Amino acid sequence: MVKRKKIIASYHHSFAGGSKNTSRLLHFISKDKYDVDAYFYENPQFFDYTKSKVKIHVLNEEQIHSDVIESSVVKSYSFTNRIIEDLDKQTDKILFGINLFPYCNTLLDVKSQTQHSGKNTKLILHPVGSDIWQIGPQIKSRVKWLLDNPLVDSVITYSESFITEIKDYYGIKKEIQVLPPVLEPLKFFPLNEIEITTRKKLLGFNDNNFIIHHHSSMRRIKCPESIIEIAVKSSQIISNKCILIMSGTVPYAEIKSLNLQLERLTGPSPFIYKTQKGNLTIYWTGVVPNVEYLLQIADVELNASLHDSFNIALMEAMACAVPVVTSDVVGIGKHIIKADAGYCFPTKKLQFDELNKVVNSEKSRNNFFDIDYAVSAVVSIANKQVASQNMGVRGANYVVAEFNPDKIVNEFYKLI
Repeated sequence: MVKRKKIIASYHHSFAGGSKNTSRLLHFISKDKYDVDAYFYENPQFFDYTKSKVKIHVLNEEQIHSDVIESSVVKSYSFTNRIIEDLDKQTDKILFGINLFPYCNTLLDVKSQTQHSGKNTKLILHPVGSDIWQIGPQIKSRVKWLLDNPLVDSVITYSESFITEIKDYYGIKKEIQVLPPVLEPLKFFPLNEIEITTRKKLLGFNDNNFIIHHHSSMRRIKCPESIIEIAVKSSQIISNKCILIMSGTVPYAEIKSLNLQLERLTGPSPFIYKTQKGNLTIYWTGVVPNVEYLLQIADVELNASLHDSFNIALMEAMACAVPVVTSDVVGIGKHIIKADAGYCFPTKKLQFDELNKVVNSEKSRNNFFDIDYAVSAVVSIANKQVASQNMGVRGANYVVAEFNPDKIVNEFYKLI
């Protein structure tokens, strides 16, 4: 055994991209030459740790709960002490903090205390999207202090575009390096035509239905109302019956504002509601742990986020050989273009302060996107079946090579 890592990971959102990617990365690292201890404030969801060597520590004991659960930035002394007690039993430590508050902030405290006691711990911080654009602007000086702190050995994040945003907005002097997300290839892969037809039939779809898929937390920054706008307009042009699958938390506020009617579904199905709008039927899933079951039968993955440090859902869609149509502000954008795996439609790029104002506003966010460009892209995929299939294959080949576990784990080793 070469090293033993202590890893802090966030599970504030059950299937948030940062949490999902962290789980995968830790799992693949633990299969190799490192032991991994993962500390959580609450029980991790949607990752089967029974099949992993990751050692889980759930810190929801009553005495810790009173210190750290009230908010994400409050004092976490019990948490710090718990980590330090465990570190005392180890000879070689690497601290890897995901999410700035409270995880990275706590680990900086751990590093400070262990250094004063003569221990040599290395600290790597990994800020994720909402850390920076949502939480960060409220405590801008604290974020800068944390990322530029001399006790921090390395700062990493998902994409070059996100690094530029972080450094420009916060004035960070420290070098920030890219560690791309890791794909789960045994879960996200293409189906053949017979498998797709069979699964569509099981779900009650016809083979010639054109299926648009969207997977996200449905938070306002993901603009679910814009997804619906693009899908509705596309369905008015596409001759085949169109299906929109909205995989994720049901966005009731947006549904109400759009005057959409929800029909409750019963029986064995991944769908809990259905909405009919002209040639488009919308299916709502709620939170789904196995989104690949729906994604693998899609004809296109549609995204209209106002900001994404990367967007793992698009990577997963590409791995399933599904062409993607997305706002051009996503961190994965350059990979989509390089692979020729889809379309990135023009989107107004917002600085973080503007982004927070827009997301907290009740006004429609459709005017930030070139909706017509997005509709044209979706219709093109529907009408050019062979070209679209080839686009999907290019995307799958690209992400399997670029984001495979062995490659990303090796890049992580270089960083530490």
